[in-house]
Amino acid sequence: MLEHIARENGQELRTKLIAFGGYTLRDHLNEGLVEKTLDSRSWDFVILNEQSTLGENYVVNGIRRVKESESFYMAVREFYSIIEKRGAKTVILSLYPRKNAPVIDGKILDYSYMKIAKELGMVVAPVSQTWTDILKAKNNWKLYRDDNLHPTPLGSFITANVIFSTIYDRKSKPINGVIKGPLIELFDGFERKDSIVTLIDINEFKSRMISNKSFRNNKKLKQMGGYLYLKYPN
Repeated sequence: MLEHIARENGQELRTKLIAFGGYTLRDHLNEGLVEKTLDSRSWDFVILNEQSTLGENYVVNGIRRVKESESFYMAVREFYSIIEKRGAKTVILSLYPRKNAPVIDGKILDYSYMKIAKELGMVVAPVSQTWTDILKAKNNWKLYRDDNLHPTPLGSFITANVIFSTIYDRKSKPINGVIKGPLIELFDGFERKDSIVTLIDINEFKSRMISNKSFRNNKKLKQMGGYLYLKYPN
């Protein structure tokens, strides 16, 4: 989707997804594929996306919850060093919480992403803030899959718009119609180039709203020096 959005806006963008089911950033560091991929060619940006619980197995009353995680901070620091040494810019997604999670979980996520990003001087892609704004305006839009965790095609389209606005510092043109692309395996993120599928059928109204809110949140972050100044939630 991100490549399609870029093309619609006159930009040629090539991407590579590395994602394995259940992997944390620490797991990716240990596995080593990211580092090998970084060495395979020159990259402009590397986008980090942690699990919705910051990689912690923190359970309260049988429900996975969020708490501040030093292991998450350490993994981001290591990735940042690896990426910057290779001349690319590190972007971290400020990820949305699980659907129906307690409000404080989302606040801890936002705090944690802003804290580590500010420490290292990383760029933040404000996905969480944009999802929140859109759900406030259109609470009938389905952004979560039935597992209340992974995004629907519409949720992924929002994330792709936020990333576009983050790396290009501009608003995407509204898109109307079907976006097609290679099938992405849910478990390992493998891209099947021989199997082209419909990724989303988006109308101009939805696309325009998403583009406006994505750009507005990126602009807001830049006006604030790149980060939201948040206190640890109690």
